[in-house]
Amino acid sequence: MVVNRPTEHDKSAQWFTENQLLIERLNFDAESKVELSKQHHLLLNVNGHDVMLLDFNDQPFDHRKGVGLARKIGADTALKMIQLNWISNPWIFSTDADVELPIDYFSVVNKTNHNQSAICLDFVHSGSDPKLCDYQNQYDFKLRYYQQGMKYIGSKYDYIPLGSTLIIEASAYAKVRGFPSRSGGEDFYILNKLAKVGGIYQPKMPKVKIKIRLSDRVPFGTGPAISQIKQLEQQGGGYKLYHPDCFYIIKQWRDDLLNYFDHQKLPHSDCGLNDCWHIGHVLENGFKQSKSHQRWQQFIHEWFDAFKILKSVHFLSESLPVISQLELLRMQRYQEIAGC
Repeated sequence: MVVNRPTEHDKSAQWFTENQLLIERLNFDAESKVELSKQHHLLLNVNGHDVMLLDFNDQPFDHRKGVGLARKIGADTALKMIQLNWISNPWIFSTDADVELPIDYFSVVNKTNHNQSAICLDFVHSGSDPKLCDYQNQYDFKLRYYQQGMKYIGSKYDYIPLGSTLIIEASAYAKVRGFPSRSGGEDFYILNKLAKVGGIYQPKMPKVKIKIRLSDRVPFGTGPAISQIKQLEQQGGGYKLYHPDCFYIIKQWRDDLLNYFDHQKLPHSDCGLNDCWHIGHVLENGFKQSKSHQRWQQFIHEWFDAFKILKSVHFLSESLPVISQLELLRMQRYQEIAGC
C-alpha cells in the first residue's frame, strides 16, 4: 500500500490528515510491525493480511508525477521482492483504494501463457447516486467504443488502460523500465510498451468493481471525466464522441502500411495521415531494417502503437465532427465497428 499525496493542491493538507488516520489505523490493527526503512513498514496480520506499507505522507510527491510515481514505487518494490524470492508469484498486481476486488482476483494469472506480458481485467462501476451513475455510463460507453474502434482497426492495443485493473508479469515490467512517473496516463503508457514485448490478456471474468466518484486529484482519467460530463450537462451541452470515420480511415491506412512490404506503395486516401507522420521517411527506414514479411508486420505493430493511433484519431477529429452518443448509435459505420 503506497500512501501518498501531491504537492501544490488545495486539498494536500486535508489528505495529509486523512492519510495519517489510515496509517494509524493500520498500525493499530497490526499484530506486529517490522521497520525495513523510513518509508517501508511490514505490518503483520492486519485483519488476516500482511501489509507492506510504503508511507510517503510526510514527503508529498511532485504534482507532475503523482499517481504514476506512487504506482512505480509500489511496483518496483514488488519487483525487488520477487527478485529476492520473498514472493514466488511472478506477477505484479496494481489496483486502487476505491476498488472492490473479486474473490478469484489472484488466481486469474493461472490462465495466462508465457507469451503474455500483462492482464487487463474487465470492470464495472458501482454507485448509489443515479446522476453519477448516468455520467459514469456515458464515460464507460466512450471507453468501450474506443476499444471497439481499436479492434476494428486490427490493432493489438485493443485494451482499456485502467491502473486499477492492471496485472503485469514481473520480467516484462523490468523490460519496459516500470511505470512512468506521471500525474496521469501512467497505465496507458506502460501498456503501450508492454504490448510490444508480449500479449495483453483480457479475460471476461473476474470483474473489478470500481466506486463511482468525482475527482480532481489527477488532471485526466475517470474522475475528471465524470466531473467534465457533469459540467457539460449543467451548461446545457452534452458529452461528445469521436466520429466513427476516424477508425475507418485509420483501418484502411494501417492495412496499406502492413501491405507495404509486398507492394511498396504509399497508403492512398490517407486524409492527411501520410504528411502528419512523414510516412515516406518512416517506411523507407523501416524497410531497410525488415528482412521478412513477419518482421515487417512486427515493425508496423511497434511503430504504429497506441500513442500514434490516439494521435491519429485526434488529427482526423480536426476535420471530422464530434458527435453525441445517440447520433453515433444511428450510424451504419458504428454498426460495422461494434460488430467486431
